Amino acid sequence: MSRPPDRISAAETALFLDVDGTLLDIQEEPSSVRANTELIAMLERIASELDGALALVSGRSLPEIDRVFAPSAFPAAGAHGSEIRVAGKALDGDPPPNVPEGVRQEAQAFAEDHDGLLLEHKSNGFSLHYRRVPELETASRDFARGLLARLGDDFRLIDGKKVLEIAPRAHSKGEAIRTLLEHEPFRNRRPIFVGDDVTDEDGFRAANELDGLSVRVGDIRSSAARYCLPDVAAVHRWLEQVTG
Repeated sequence: MSRPPDRISAAETALFLDVDGTLLDIQEEPSSVRANTELIAMLERIASELDGALALVSGRSLPEIDRVFAPSAFPAAGAHGSEIRVAGKALDGDPPPNVPEGVRQEAQAFAEDHDGLLLEHKSNGFSLHYRRVPELETASRDFARGLLARLGDDFRLIDGKKVLEIAPRAHSKGEAIRTLLEHEPFRNRRPIFVGDDVTDEDGFRAANELDGLSVRVGDIRSSAARYCLPDVAAVHRWLEQVTG
C-alpha cells in the first residue's frame, strides 16, 4: 500500500480527520490528550485553504473534541457520528438510543472492581479502556459482550485499540462523512478520510465509494484503506505539505 498523494486540490477536496491515533498519539488517559498550538495552527491554515472544508471525525464527543483543540472549534462529527456540527451549528436528526443508566452503573462498577480499567462515559454509550492492564482484555471483552446481548440490536460493540466501546448501531463515521458532504462547505467536494483504527473502516469505505481517498495510519492489515502513513508524525508531515 502506497502513501497518499503529496498534493491535493484545495478547491475540490473535503478533508476528514480522525483524532486519537491519527492527529494525536494515543494516551493511557483520554482526558490528558490536548493538541498543541502548532497542530491547531496547522489545521486552521489548512481549513482556510480548503475554504472551511475540514472536519474532525472522532469517537470522542463534541465537547471533548473542543476541549482537545481549544480554543478552536472545527466542524466535527463526534461519538462516531451521533453528534455532528457544521457551520457552528449542531445538525438536527433522530436522537440515537441511550444506554440505560443501570447498564452504565454496571460498567462503572466493573471498572472500579478491576484496578487499571478506565470507563469513559459518552453521550449515548461508553468506552472501557484496558490499555494499562492488557491482561484484562479477555475479561473486559466477555463483560462487554454480555452487556451487548442484553441491550439488543440498537447497539454495537466497537473493538478498538485497547478499548471496547458500546455505541448506537445506527451511526458510523462513514455515515457522518456522507452527512457532512450534504452541507456547505463540504458539498460537491472529493472526500479524503484519514484514520487509524477499526472504528475508521466505515469511513474508509465511504471515501472509497465516493471516489475519494482513504488513508490508514499504522497497521494496514485487513483494511479498506487504499493508502497508508506509518504514524502520527507522518500524518503531520503530510498535512504540512499537501495543500501548500
